[in-house]
Amino acid sequence: MNERKQSEFLTIAEVKAILNISLASAYELTHRKDFPVCRFGGSIRVPSTALQVWIQQHTQMPKSLRDAMMSA
Repeated sequence: MNERKQSEFLTIAEVKAILNISLASAYELTHRKDFPVCRFGGSIRVPSTALQVWIQQHTQMPKSLRDAMMSA
C-alpha cells in the first residue's frame, strides 16, 4: 500500500497533477488574483483546502446535475 497523507500545502507540480494541466499553466494560475497561493521566499505553495474551494467555484455544471449531487 502506498498511501500518502494529503499535505496542507501543495507544490505547483502537485497542482499540475490534480488539475491535469501543464506545468506552465499551473504557474500561470499562481498569477491570477482569484487563485489561492502562498509565497514562502522563493517557494510557491497552494493550500489544498483552498484549491478544492477554488475548483468548486470555477466548475460549471447544469443545475440538474448540481441538484442531483447535492441530494446524493
